[in-house]
Amino acid sequence: MESLRFSSQQGRDYRRFVAPAPPHNRSPTINACLGILPRCCNGLARTVITDARENLPEVLEAEVAIAGGGPAGIVLALELAERGRKVLLIEGGGRNSPEGGMSLYQNTTSGRSYPLTGSRLRWLGGTTNHWGGWVRPFDERDFSDEPTGEMPGWPIGAGELGGWYRKAADWCEVGSDKYDPERIGLEDRARLLDLTDTGFRHRIFRFSPPTRFGTRYREALEQTDKVDCRVNLNLVDLEQSDSRVRRARAVTLDGKACTVRADHFVIAMGGVENARFLLDQEVVPGNQSDLVGRCFMDHFGFTPGLMLAAEGLQYERGQIPGEDLMTVMAPEPGTEGPNSCVLVQATAPDDVLPPAYWTNPAIGGDSAGHYSLSMINAPTPHPESRITLTEERDALGMRRPNLHWHLPSTEFRPVIALFERWMDALSARNQARIKWNRKDAPGPDDFVGVGYHHMGTTRMSSSPDHGVVNPDGRVWDRDNLYIAGSSVYPAAGFSNPTLTIVALASRMAEHLHRQLEG
Repeated sequence: MESLRFSSQQGRDYRRFVAPAPPHNRSPTINACLGILPRCCNGLARTVITDARENLPEVLEAEVAIAGGGPAGIVLALELAERGRKVLLIEGGGRNSPEGGMSLYQNTTSGRSYPLTGSRLRWLGGTTNHWGGWVRPFDERDFSDEPTGEMPGWPIGAGELGGWYRKAADWCEVGSDKYDPERIGLEDRARLLDLTDTGFRHRIFRFSPPTRFGTRYREALEQTDKVDCRVNLNLVDLEQSDSRVRRARAVTLDGKACTVRADHFVIAMGGVENARFLLDQEVVPGNQSDLVGRCFMDHFGFTPGLMLAAEGLQYERGQIPGEDLMTVMAPEPGTEGPNSCVLVQATAPDDVLPPAYWTNPAIGGDSAGHYSLSMINAPTPHPESRITLTEERDALGMRRPNLHWHLPSTEFRPVIALFERWMDALSARNQARIKWNRKDAPGPDDFVGVGYHHMGTTRMSSSPDHGVVNPDGRVWDRDNLYIAGSSVYPAAGFSNPTLTIVALASRMAEHLHRQLEG
């Protein structure tokens, strides 16, 4: 869910609602360039998505077994199938609903309040079933190897995902993979603030229809003979040697069980469940540095104030003819402060900043517009922010998670400083007048808006000393166990995670294919 809910100093709630996506035809390139449906439907037997409660053999075998039917698991399965690999894809929920499985997501929280339970969905397609569709790649600075907080950043650079981002745009049914305002001539076509020499620049979000991966790619899953897709089946145990996963056990809520055998295993259950599953094993894979479950991140919001500026600024979604995008403002690469962004939304005027004030020739001289300002902020990976397990067990016998969200008030200081720099730069040019709604950081018990993006709990690293998985997504101390999804993110900028989840899944498919070849 890419909507952020913010609370002002006066206690009023501001919520940025995303306008419904316009009618969107399915991408003609997604089947053509990936070859999923045409090749698999050409004279091959049609398979079905099987409910494990109705049909579950004692043993399920594949070259690659994937646990989790969200965007990472579905893309990985179909891309491996296109390469001729035999895949088992298991999803804990049903085809179209949790079918009783949401009770498995009951949890506790501590630290700063976090709405964890309602932000997760358990059926085919995962959280894309309530995804708002916001899409953009991480910025180059997000992939910097500069330390972020106490922890190092990404072990790969932005260039490593360039081609995979283009493929991810097709999977997400985005009309373009261009996110540079200059490449699409945005500033020549839109009425925007002049950011020249301010230390800030315009950035854009694009929008998926949004793609509901379980619905959109169900036919592809059913029509390839290479993917055995089972719903209402939950991975619960790994049988491990010192360096490998030998086999796994999967069960249904009504008590059926089977053994899963594969050359490679991939855990793609989501940012919370990936860590929970690993922590519930008798021997915790990838925990050589006690980092499984640690460094939980989410994009957090801040609503600093209101702005009076020229009328008709075009920052909101749907205001640029021919482009389904939204424009934000973010710091230039290499400048001080977090990679956060400022969002602008037209709103009704108030008594403190009356529109008539702007008609003064010394200030603006043109008609005035009144705008609300909000921010999406880059999180810091604090080891204290973590998933741990309680002694309470769910219906599958697995221990329930507790999320301790460590977001101290000090985290808002660089955000406020960044906003002040932006505000001062515009005010010095008479481009805007800003009214602060709140200038102080929220207290530890104050409500803070979130993006519902669960990231960082099985972080990627260049060394086993600083993470859980290596740059290929393989768990450091297991030769055939991989983690897919946003839990591997060591840093996140302000971009929503879905496009990068899909890009990394495409990249992992190629890696696993080569491993199986070699």
